[in-house]
Amino acid sequence: IIRKMSEYKAHYTLREVGCVLSLVIAAAVLSACRSTVPEQTATAVHERAAMEIESLRSTATVVRARMQTTLEYAGTRVAQANEAGEFLRFSLNRLGTDSDFIETSVKELALLATVATVAAATRPADAARIGVTPGDPPSAVPIASATAAPVEAAPTTDRRPRVENPVLATGVGNDDCALDSNPRFTPESSEIYVVVDLYNVAAGSTIESSWKRQGGEVARFSFQPEHAINGNCIWFFIDQSDAAFTVGSWSVQIFVDGVSVTSPLAFQIAEA
Repeated sequence: IIRKMSEYKAHYTLREVGCVLSLVIAAAVLSACRSTVPEQTATAVHERAAMEIESLRSTATVVRARMQTTLEYAGTRVAQANEAGEFLRFSLNRLGTDSDFIETSVKELALLATVATVAAATRPADAARIGVTPGDPPSAVPIASATAAPVEAAPTTDRRPRVENPVLATGVGNDDCALDSNPRFTPESSEIYVVVDLYNVAAGSTIESSWKRQGGEVARFSFQPEHAINGNCIWFFIDQSDAAFTVGSWSVQIFVDGVSVTSPLAFQIAEA
């Protein structure tokens, strides 16, 4: 009986140990499954987020490149427009058009453009505020007659400094007046002169010339006459030691005591 009980006890102990081991193995398997699923999910989310970030970076790079290209194109167009305007001034000058008339025309065109913009943006209810009735045909707006008789200017006693006959030249004669008028200048030109007939300038006044390329000043000169100037030629010149004669739009302007007495006189330097 004692031996039987010992065998039964040993048999029971082995079975119990087997059950415990089975439970431990099952728990380990379940634990491994529980830890693997979240790790895999987190890894997938991380990879997807990385892909989206890379996509955003690529898109931002493309957008930035497009914006930079647009800005560069706009800057080029502005520069081209400025050059075209300077070339037009130069051409009109060479045809003998008065510089003051050119400047006045430019200002009038700018004013007309502003008025047109304002008129286009004005609501019909506000039309009466600018003297136009909604629905009126263009002919209802008074226009000065182009054939009206010119009004003679009254005699003036204005003694402010002024200039006449502004020209660009390759040189001057013994009378200080230009040898030629608005010639063609190239990068190989040695000197460029500006010559004007000057009036109403007192002795000791400061007369200056400002030379610009593409709107930026490259040289400035000045002198003070010992005697009054009234109807005499005066001149300034620029050469390659003052600024390289690069191709493009140039201008020069004359001042007396800090006040402009000419509009910018446009000229071109072009390849021969």
